[in-house]
Amino acid sequence: MDDSEQDYEAIRQENIRKNAELMLSLGLNPTSTRLRPSSPERKPSSSKRRSSPTDRATPDSGDQRSSSRKSSRIASGSRPRSYRERDLLPSIARQKQKKEKKLREGTRKSSRASTSSRTKYTDWDSDEENDSDAYVPRWHGGSTPGQGMKGSADHDDGSDEVNSSRGSRTFDLSGRRILNKLSNPAAPPLSPKGGDEIYEERMPLPSREHIVDDRGRGALIFEPEFSQFRPNVTPEEMLREGAFGGTAFRDYYSRVLQRDIDVEAELAELPEHWLEDLDVDDMLRRSQLEPSVNKFKVKAGQSLEDWEKAGWIRPIDPRGWFQWYYRFFLGRRSADDARQIGRWLKACGPGGRFRKSLAINVATKGGGRWDDPKVNPVVRQTLWQWGYDLTESDYRAFL
Repeated sequence: MDDSEQDYEAIRQENIRKNAELMLSLGLNPTSTRLRPSSPERKPSSSKRRSSPTDRATPDSGDQRSSSRKSSRIASGSRPRSYRERDLLPSIARQKQKKEKKLREGTRKSSRASTSSRTKYTDWDSDEENDSDAYVPRWHGGSTPGQGMKGSADHDDGSDEVNSSRGSRTFDLSGRRILNKLSNPAAPPLSPKGGDEIYEERMPLPSREHIVDDRGRGALIFEPEFSQFRPNVTPEEMLREGAFGGTAFRDYYSRVLQRDIDVEAELAELPEHWLEDLDVDDMLRRSQLEPSVNKFKVKAGQSLEDWEKAGWIRPIDPRGWFQWYYRFFLGRRSADDARQIGRWLKACGPGGRFRKSLAINVATKGGGRWDDPKVNPVVRQTLWQWGYDLTESDYRAFL
């Protein structure tokens, strides 16, 4: 061994010693550390190239193909070996069953989801499913059939099952049963003549049910043709106890009539005793809505401007539903009656969205106090402005 090799070996041994000391200082055992052995020299692989037609034509091409290496598995055409249990032991293999997708019963697509803007209800016979005065959470219920009221074929706004479920239950988030789901009676058929015709025949004032022990207000009873229309707050009670923030007869330019509304002529339609001892300027003719004059001291509902923009106002009653209601109460009949009664049913009929919302709140947050004005006052005020006040019997119908 010459001097250069000895020097190299000495340097290598010195490096090994230093590395060992370093590993010991780090708490590592150099004797337990296995180094990967150096890989043997790899022979350079011959580059593959596609054979040309001239190569295939050479007489010794067959010998070259036969001498090339082939996999025995590929040559035999067998599949790669599987190590899965069900392949090794076919007796334990289970038949794979395709799970059938179960659709939730009663689902329907939102009419507004397929359009870029909100639908405008401008036709006289529009269904007006979205003419709500305030947001109310959707009614989440099961579909177990049971006993209940006779349903209609029309859509009940806020109902998932188009009134087909007559006694299904409503559940809270914990799965606890809360309320029965009621259905509305069928709305009267729409008149084929249009929505602005006023009939000559006048009807008498409605009678009223008697409720004992102060358990709510008695429902109004109109002629049999409109037996499903059962408000229990008269127009006079609405005005005297507070509605629309005192703006029911405010000065207003009607975009439907294209002129100012004659307020004095409207007030002249009302019976004199309705306005007796009533501060008309404060309770009826305010220019701006004032929640403190409402029965439940809160703001509720949409403005007349919003109703006009949505297309819910007809020229026959330029102030909207309340004007139709007090004229209907006083005996006028028109081609728009069926549409307005249909709207009332969807809002506060037995299966109406606002009545259901209030009943849920009374049951879950109000401890069953159906007449407590502090329980959901906004929805109570909304119902009030639709001519309805929750009664004990109507609340217990949900239980």
